[in-house]
Amino acid sequence: MIFNKELPCGLQITRYKTWQRLMQDLTARPTCDTGYEEGSWVLPCTRDANASCYWREAMWIPKNCRHEKFSVDKLQRNFYGKKLVFLGDSTLRPMMYYVMEQINGTLSAPKKLQAFGDFAINSNKTRVYFNYYRERQSKSTTRQIGKSWSDLWQLLKRAQPIENNRNTVLVFGGAEWMRSAHLEYLQTKLKEVEMQNIRLVFKSPSMGFWTWHSSQPRSAKPLEAVNLRKYTVDVLETARELGLDVIDTFHPTVSRYKEFRWGACACHYHSMSNANPEDSKEIHVDGPINEAVSSILLSRLSTI
Repeated sequence: MIFNKELPCGLQITRYKTWQRLMQDLTARPTCDTGYEEGSWVLPCTRDANASCYWREAMWIPKNCRHEKFSVDKLQRNFYGKKLVFLGDSTLRPMMYYVMEQINGTLSAPKKLQAFGDFAINSNKTRVYFNYYRERQSKSTTRQIGKSWSDLWQLLKRAQPIENNRNTVLVFGGAEWMRSAHLEYLQTKLKEVEMQNIRLVFKSPSMGFWTWHSSQPRSAKPLEAVNLRKYTVDVLETARELGLDVIDTFHPTVSRYKEFRWGACACHYHSMSNANPEDSKEIHVDGPINEAVSSILLSRLSTI
């Protein structure tokens, strides 16, 4: 499926003769300044690329920089005293769970949280709040924008007391409901309630929900998916212009769109599993594509 006529489809040979040479080059690159960087999936292959490629080793790699990785000890120090507030749907929730698991070492949470959630991690030194928000409308309406703020305001009130500084981080975004008008309205309302200095991180739509399949009547047709790319780029650029940090989940997922995992809404690149046979509440987030985009989010949260 072609989404950008300026780029070739299929596997392409890189300039690196060996996988080790690529890893050496990646280590020497500067760290990325944003979660919205041009990149591609890179994986080791034999000379016969169609027959012998190692997809388990595939990595999403930015073109000119690298997303920094931190040890558990460093993560726990970085998130000491932080409040992480998440507003979004089931495409944001597994990314939040990944962040929590990496900071905490383990994850105890409902597999399918579709309401308010409040978690204490990092030996109770980091608090995480989540509110499930999903909006199926494809256009920004006054009612829709107002409802998104209403849900966020209820979430922020539950997370009180909130510091009006970078110790509070709001991460928001979903499958399809966020528009440029939301971003501008959100900043205006946060200023009204004296929370304009908290850190804002916007997650773009991903590809899964829009993958067309004849057996899924709710999924989009290819042309609609192509239009989604233009919309995604526009809203990401608006977010960046407004000074928000942005996490691009569209491009890492669109290039592997066939690997989304079927479910009630066909929009996920992850699954949940039990991490501890002796504790049914301890879970783990599985899925290499979700891990790739979630690790970008974690890197950005660790450096802002």
